[in-house]
Amino acid sequence: MNLTDRIRLWITIAGETLLRRRIDRFRLVLGGHIYFQTLSAAVQLDLFSLLDENGPMNEQQLCSKLGIAEQPCRILLLGLASIELIKRDASGVYRNTFVATKYFARSSNRNLINIVKWQHFINYKAMYHFHDALLSGQNVGLKEFPGEEPYLYGRLAHQPPLEKIFQDAMEEISRQASENFSRYVDLGSVKFLVDVGGGNASNIMTIARVNPHLKAAVFDSPTVCGIATANIARNGLSDRLSALQGDCFKDPFPSQADAILFCHFFTIWSLEENLTLLKRAFASLPPGGRAMIFNMMQDDDRSGPLSAALGSPYFLTLATGKGMLYSWAEYQELFHQAGFVNITTQKLPVDHGVIVGYKPA
Repeated sequence: MNLTDRIRLWITIAGETLLRRRIDRFRLVLGGHIYFQTLSAAVQLDLFSLLDENGPMNEQQLCSKLGIAEQPCRILLLGLASIELIKRDASGVYRNTFVATKYFARSSNRNLINIVKWQHFINYKAMYHFHDALLSGQNVGLKEFPGEEPYLYGRLAHQPPLEKIFQDAMEEISRQASENFSRYVDLGSVKFLVDVGGGNASNIMTIARVNPHLKAAVFDSPTVCGIATANIARNGLSDRLSALQGDCFKDPFPSQADAILFCHFFTIWSLEENLTLLKRAFASLPPGGRAMIFNMMQDDDRSGPLSAALGSPYFLTLATGKGMLYSWAEYQELFHQAGFVNITTQKLPVDHGVIVGYKPA
């Protein structure tokens, strides 16, 4: 290699070093399907719980415990080590990293296992159709699920195993988010809270435990209300909590509510439909009653955060073909248009926020 070639090589290496973070980020984008499937396979095999419960193990021990051959096991371990979910020491022993134990071991109350399953079994096939969804403006990824209903939620009712995966994931998301909602949002003056589209009642159970004076109900479809009722009974909260069947676009909102919560719900629908929902909430609330929107928020300059960018394609391609994660300003404008006053905003952890508006007394 002559001097000119060496200089060119040095410049290339130096340039790559300076751009390493950007290069690695694009590698993660280009290979995202591989990295996710590596994570998903490890979660389905419960590898992280295995290491958490048994301590560090070598390759042979892991192969035996996981029930897979040596070379496939090595491929899996290589992938997990490259994204720093496990570490291999000089003696060939593997252990979880802190992130793996916190988010993917069953012993952690912050684990994301059900969310990974939701992504794998429900979202992954549908997102193949993202390009077509952009062109058509419709949730064409829904073709991956049998049924005639126009939205994912109706079609999942025909497939109880998938509906359970979905509801378990929503419970995981809601439980962790609702803890922050309950910690930072004052509901001391609320008597009866209705959670529209409240799913399996995990939201209102978390909220009710922090607010022992409060009565609350889920307002959702019949199959989901069945799941919620059983969940409430199983947790011994049937004296204060309930599930009310209804279609939020057709049926009257429960009249006993003095507070109506839309938790991770307005992301599903168009802005026009969200305005309709707020107007229906306004009509059902008593004077002085409040409506609340709680979910991840898009920045008003529309440049992020990353959570909004990652979440929005799901609503277009699969859920309804109508929604996305909207900005703070867009939600505030909806409250104004619906007739609410004294509108307040509150930022919460993990890119979440709460917007509250009151019906004039």
